[in-house]
Amino acid sequence: MKSPLSHLAVIGANFIWGLYATICKGFLISGLVSSWALCGIKMIGGAILFWCVSLVLPASVASKEHIERRDLLKLFFASMLINAGSQSCIILGLNYTSPVDGTVICSMAPIFTVVLAMLLLKQRISIIKSIGVALGFAGALLFVFPNILGDGVSSFVHQSGDNPLLGNTLMIVSQIFGALYLLLFTDVLGRYSAFTLIKWLFLFSAVVLAPVTAKDIAHSDWAAMDVVSWLQLGYIIVFATGLAYFLLVIGQKKVSPTAIAMYNYVQPITATISSVAIGMATITEQEQAATLLCLLGVYIVIRR
Repeated sequence: MKSPLSHLAVIGANFIWGLYATICKGFLISGLVSSWALCGIKMIGGAILFWCVSLVLPASVASKEHIERRDLLKLFFASMLINAGSQSCIILGLNYTSPVDGTVICSMAPIFTVVLAMLLLKQRISIIKSIGVALGFAGALLFVFPNILGDGVSSFVHQSGDNPLLGNTLMIVSQIFGALYLLLFTDVLGRYSAFTLIKWLFLFSAVVLAPVTAKDIAHSDWAAMDVVSWLQLGYIIVFATGLAYFLLVIGQKKVSPTAIAMYNYVQPITATISSVAIGMATITEQEQAATLLCLLGVYIVIRR
């Protein structure tokens, strides 16, 4: 394996995001901060974090590239898809579904990208990839409609307000937003470094979400936050938003896109183990089948 540290960086990022799903779900269950407020906090925290890092670290680490004026508007709309859209849908979805379901659906990003490329860009796909797409969507249907194969027991311990149908649908919408981001903004994404893109994407999304989530943030029960809640929030901002993206930036330099896509499997594995370990989830037969179909579908789509 070439550049083992780069591979470890990508694996580490996906491990952090796998734990993020479980930790975020636990934080939302407390009800102290609404999911909508958390969307704003994540974007604002991410923007502050990445721009502070860009000012402190040398240019060789935190790329200090100049953004062309014509690209700023493109990056604004890109941020609406990938951050204000996709990332917010993930948080809102986790409010209603399990970390296990959510991370498996998120690992299907390559499938959604292939399908939208076929529909919007008229790209042709092979029969083999078509089979992978079909398997992936079959698995997604099993997640969205938990009664198809039996008693419909959910994969997680029910909390008040849980709605797997809504939550898993939001997760699918998040991946559609992510796929559109990759397909519609390929030109501008290829002109700048990953770090430069991330800090601008978070800045634009923070500017948009800050005023619309301000009321929810202000009405959060901050006084009732205990040490565990603050640690969970800190993990969401510092590790899942900051460190994970930074590790991915490092890994992307020497790890192939195919390998990066394969390492996405670390997320559902981590989320499943951590959720089951703390009693947040139990794995039903239908969800085992759904997970197998989704991951097999992704493998078929991304293999060369």
